Amino acid sequence: MLAALGIQRVTVYKKPIIGIISTGDEIVPVGEVPGPGRIRDINTYTLSGLIQESGATTEQFGIVHDDYKALLAKSSRALNQCDMVLVSGGSSVGARDFTIDVISAMQAAAILFHGISISPGKPTILARIKNKAFWGLPGHVVSAMIVFSRIVKPFIEHISGYRAPEKDLRLTARLSRNLASAQGRVDYIRVRLYHKEGILWAEPILGKSGLINTMVKADGLIEIGMNTEGLEKGAEVEVIAL
Repeated sequence: MLAALGIQRVTVYKKPIIGIISTGDEIVPVGEVPGPGRIRDINTYTLSGLIQESGATTEQFGIVHDDYKALLAKSSRALNQCDMVLVSGGSSVGARDFTIDVISAMQAAAILFHGISISPGKPTILARIKNKAFWGLPGHVVSAMIVFSRIVKPFIEHISGYRAPEKDLRLTARLSRNLASAQGRVDYIRVRLYHKEGILWAEPILGKSGLINTMVKADGLIEIGMNTEGLEKGAEVEVIAL
């Protein structure tokens, strides 16, 4: 169409380049056999796949152990080379969590929020550094995936130039068991879908946010609002398809 109209140049959005840094003394490369208390670097590959599905490109900066100077140097390099940076792990407030300290040490940095009222995924950070987004994501892989799908992905779509991103595919189902929920936060529960007697049922998959198989088994998420104490068996729920 552009050729037919004689238009040779147009303004476009370039694909964002998003840097990924994994942190933690317990993280080892995927080619190594993890010893006691160690885990392979799942998050780099998980986040890379999610970023590419979102239409952006990735730059992997490897593993940084719990060392302030090393994380500061790697974060500075990533910001210079990329349009946005995701740091996986180190976003809590423990003695070995340095993401906030690293952000505070950078020039023209502003922390926009630290902590969001969702579960899993509460210890999430967003900062603006030299007009670029710098995210601190939870180290547990399921938490990181849920934060990405609900918050980071729409942000990527925005900087990629999408005017009206497609809404989530949502399915109506009935809950297969009672579910408790704490008020004051939004809970995202992983569920498996199945049909029984012509009805679509959502079966919760419960487990800690470090268990990747809970997301592998899940067909979607249900969202329990922050003012809801729980849901009863048989309740009609909306399932956000994964």
